Amino acid sequence: MIAGATYEQMLATRKHMLLPNGTGVWKSYYIRSTQETAPAPQAFLVEQGANEVVLPHFHEQNQFQVVINGGGTVGRNAVAPITVHYAGAYTGYGPISSGDDGLWYLTLRPMMDNGPLYLHESRDKMKPGPKKHYQSETIGATPEGSLAKLAQPEAQTINADPQGPTVELFRVPPQQRQAVAGPDRGGGQFFFVTGGSLRSNGVEYPKWSCLWAGSGDPAFEIAAGASGVEVLLLEFPRIEYRATYSAALQIGL
Repeated sequence: MIAGATYEQMLATRKHMLLPNGTGVWKSYYIRSTQETAPAPQAFLVEQGANEVVLPHFHEQNQFQVVINGGGTVGRNAVAPITVHYAGAYTGYGPISSGDDGLWYLTLRPMMDNGPLYLHESRDKMKPGPKKHYQSETIGATPEGSLAKLAQPEAQTINADPQGPTVELFRVPPQQRQAVAGPDRGGGQFFFVTGGSLRSNGVEYPKWSCLWAGSGDPAFEIAAGASGVEVLLLEFPRIEYRATYSAALQIGL
């Protein structure tokens, strides 16, 4: 089932949390799965304050992170809007360090995760397997007025890996449609609106909306709103780890 939320709907869940090293962040959910519905996807925004650090860690699930505001570094690599970062299950990454303007990033997973496992404390819990890591160049975003001037849909492949993550960027003129490959080719797809608006199931999703299509859903069709739309497609690889969800660890990133 395709699910999603607008930026305004996501902000209604905004809550402050404190990490073990003292770093404070704000966390807001686009898609929040419960213990009863798991396994299920999760999508949330992290607002990391100026000059703060999230320590190196790994997760039990594959995940994308999309930088949408501010700047900083992930490990030694600089990030700025819009940068896509991917870490496969049990693949260590970090630290995530914010700059003077803070750092905002989406975290997107096809399965509920038990929370961060910090490398210094949890190396014994890291499982063998393919360690997938990817970071895009800074993609930026198309000016809103340019979308309305498009003559036909455009598609740009940012990353294509048969055994890893797929990242594509679609631009669709006003009131036009663009079909994308079905989520059954991989492990599920997130769609993030980076400009304009799209329509799905009678709902208008403006800029910074986020939607999910699972591997059992039909192929998603991008239907542009009145000003056109730019959409980032983030697709997970078919092979992914499964982990038992622990309600006691919901507070983790």
